[in-house]
Amino acid sequence: MRKTTPSTSDFGPTVMSLAVPAATLPGRSALVWVAVFAVVSGVLVATALWLLRGEAVRWGEQLTTALARVITEQTTRSIQTVDQRLQFAEQTLRDAAEAGRVEGVAGDALLRAQLKDLPYVRALWTTDAQGQVVHHTDGGAGMPSGSDREYFMGPRAAEGPPAAYVSPTVRSRATGRLQMTVSRPVRDAGGAFQGVIVAAIEPTYFQSVWQGLDVGSGGIVNLMHRNGQLLMRSPPNESALGRDYGHLPLFREWLNHSSQGLFHGRSVIDDVERLVAYRSPSTYPQLVVMVGSSYANILAPWRRFAALTGGVWLLSVLGAAALALQVHRQAARRRHLEQRFGDLAQAMPQIVFITNAQGVVEFVNQCWSDATGRPAEETHGVRWFQLVHPEDALRAEAETAPGVAAGEPVQAELRLRYADGYDRWQLVRARPNRNGAGQVVSWYGTSTDIHELKMAQEQLQEQADMLRLAGELARLGSWELDLESGRIALSGVAAAMLDLPPGAMPALGEFYGLMGPRGRAKAQVTLQRCVHYGEPFDLEGRVRTPAGREVWIRAMGQPVRDAAGRVIRVQGAQQDVTQRVRMVAEIRELNATLEQRIAQRTLELERQEALFRTLAEQAPFPIWTLDPSGRATFFSPAWYQLVGGAAPGGLGMEWTQALHPDDRPLVLANWSRCQKDGGTFQGTRRLRAGDGTFHTTSYRATPVRGEEGRIVFWVGIDADITDLKANEAALSLANDQLRSFSYSVSHDLQSPLQRIGSFAQLLAQELGPLPAGSRADHFLRRIQANAEEMVQLVQGLLLLAEVSQADIVRGRVDLSAIATEILEGLQAESPARQVRWHVAPDLVVLGDVRLMRSVMENLLGNAWKFTAQREVAEIAVGGSVSRGEFFVRDNGAGFDMAHADKLFGTFQRLHGQNEFPGTGIGLATVARALQRQGGAVHGESEPGRGATFRFTMPVPADAAPAALPA
Repeated sequence: MRKTTPSTSDFGPTVMSLAVPAATLPGRSALVWVAVFAVVSGVLVATALWLLRGEAVRWGEQLTTALARVITEQTTRSIQTVDQRLQFAEQTLRDAAEAGRVEGVAGDALLRAQLKDLPYVRALWTTDAQGQVVHHTDGGAGMPSGSDREYFMGPRAAEGPPAAYVSPTVRSRATGRLQMTVSRPVRDAGGAFQGVIVAAIEPTYFQSVWQGLDVGSGGIVNLMHRNGQLLMRSPPNESALGRDYGHLPLFREWLNHSSQGLFHGRSVIDDVERLVAYRSPSTYPQLVVMVGSSYANILAPWRRFAALTGGVWLLSVLGAAALALQVHRQAARRRHLEQRFGDLAQAMPQIVFITNAQGVVEFVNQCWSDATGRPAEETHGVRWFQLVHPEDALRAEAETAPGVAAGEPVQAELRLRYADGYDRWQLVRARPNRNGAGQVVSWYGTSTDIHELKMAQEQLQEQADMLRLAGELARLGSWELDLESGRIALSGVAAAMLDLPPGAMPALGEFYGLMGPRGRAKAQVTLQRCVHYGEPFDLEGRVRTPAGREVWIRAMGQPVRDAAGRVIRVQGAQQDVTQRVRMVAEIRELNATLEQRIAQRTLELERQEALFRTLAEQAPFPIWTLDPSGRATFFSPAWYQLVGGAAPGGLGMEWTQALHPDDRPLVLANWSRCQKDGGTFQGTRRLRAGDGTFHTTSYRATPVRGEEGRIVFWVGIDADITDLKANEAALSLANDQLRSFSYSVSHDLQSPLQRIGSFAQLLAQELGPLPAGSRADHFLRRIQANAEEMVQLVQGLLLLAEVSQADIVRGRVDLSAIATEILEGLQAESPARQVRWHVAPDLVVLGDVRLMRSVMENLLGNAWKFTAQREVAEIAVGGSVSRGEFFVRDNGAGFDMAHADKLFGTFQRLHGQNEFPGTGIGLATVARALQRQGGAVHGESEPGRGATFRFTMPVPADAAPAALPA
């Protein structure tokens, strides 16, 4: 082949060469004008032919380059699909191996399942680290070793992250057929090579696909290996497949400088002169795609035109007409080429689009409508990023903006809404198309569905995170010993085991210092054997951490060698097995008396069984068991005493017939719910007794589970609460009557007291002013004071009765707002008093607002009353919402804690009536109100140093953690 110097065109490098014949002028004057005309017309014709030939060559170059790009994308996508399927098959085999389901033909069957929807993959197989076939879709037994095959040696020698490797075509030892292989290395968690997983691709598949492409007469499509081997060819040429063409300049020179290009030469296979475009995919650099268009076919229209033009050149008019006709034909040819390009774009399996220089869509292929369910016409005149998921549009546009501004190829991952309503991830790639001046005039792009690959990547990341969490949960850490520096790099979990800070890198001698003499000697010998002989190790030992804690560590390690085979470091994992060692010691201790314990336990079980049997037979409550489906399997005698009949009557589902018709749907619905969630089966129900009456029972059953946690049966009991229900009704009636009685008594008591006070007041008016200190004045004042005190006592008793019997309506209660309102009211009633009070904000409880107001009124009222003798009184309200604890503190008279047990009793007072008036009911009301709401109260004080009353209450789940130091 001969490589010519390329020139730039809209689609890449092109080749142009055209010789212009020289013209001679005749000497005779009669022929001067003819000669001039001939020369001028000849120059014009030759120039036109030159331009048309260049145009034909350029369009051939554009078509060939476009075909090469499309076929490369298609081939890359096909191999990517095989690569993704290999990754998925590898993960499936790993998961099956962990579950113990990959032995023998089970692994072969798992591989055969991966061949679905891959018609061009003939077989899948895996090998071990020596190249021996382990699993094969045709059966792994008896398959020849592949240790000398390129598909095994290439991945084994590769470094870095595992990647797909495309091997040259070889003839299968099993079938004798030529096949191209794609393989991936299989590595363990430490990166050690474990074998390969391989897919064999049928060459005929690509040949059949390529035959559907119009590459023109004499056109070819070759898939070459980077080493020069011909892998596939269309039209097929069996004699050339597998032949080595590595000596050609394409493989010796040109691919070393550029992964794509165009050259003009004669084929060494069929000796046909062609214009060939070649591309090496960046994803699979082992491959080279070559598309060749016959040079004769490209220039055939031009040559016909040139012959026709030469024939009619002497007749200028006819020549001009012929030229116009040929220009028309050339335009038609151009349209035909454009149509062929459009047909090719429509045949692509992914979305193909063309935009102008500003990114406005001018063309999309049919795949757009097939995928999104939207007509292609609605994309015209719209920027491409306006058609994708709104959350991805701005991000993708920002990512591609630098490349667009520089006129370089760009790509982005984004989501596209499909016809089924789901968003699927796409890999969008676009390349600029430039004119002769180098200006970007349009963009050619593809949108490839990578949703499955994206989901697989996310799943792999989730699995990696789960493995990391599993290591932390199992307290399994990793380490690495650098033999050159003698230091050990510990993971975070490994460092925590030894009470070392994260990122610690202790020296080997420091690590030995944590061990005892015997453990140190054993560890040194083990490490020496690992370094000198390459022996992996697994040992346990006791160490004492720098914090003085004694732990047992299990350490596993293996050597890591360099390219020369020299051990350069040792890496491994360690686990805290202290609990297991202690459990083993305890088990050994228990085994010493195991037989005695077993005999004793057996005797206890027999006694328990006898006791249970006796309890079941003698229990006054019905005891019963149900199987997991709800069928009764046992009833105690008390059941038959209640509902009538005798054993084994009522077993199965007959027990539901004893339920009251109104209760049966509710009980069965409750049973269905408990069957699903395994919760306690409980409630109340009415059972038909033997005498035909219905008894109300409270039933409760709990599941009994087996070793695997599955429910084996249910054990339940019915308690006859018929009398209890009747007592509840009677008690409710009594409470109503007591409430009526309380109000009646209060009214009957208050009326005489009010009359006594009124008559005393009238008597004072009748007697007129009495001498100060006289007995009559003293008696009248005593009568009025006692009457008023009695009225207050009656009102206090009414309030206490209301607190004890009022229905509780729970809700969010703002104690800060209530306390502030009460203190502001007290200050307004006594404006002359100097009181400094403080209420902490955001104090909330979960309770009844009326009862909590009564609590705060009594506590703050007492604080206000008992600070009356202070020149400057202080009152504080605070607490901790997070703990549900609150307080009211004052600097008043206080009390002796020796009498604290009397604080919350009815009519109990610790101060004289003359000193601090009161009824002795307020704190009793506080205690009763808090107790009914699930709270409690107690007091703390010293005489003359104030008092603090602390109480607890439930708080809302969403309450802010407001607190005031106590």
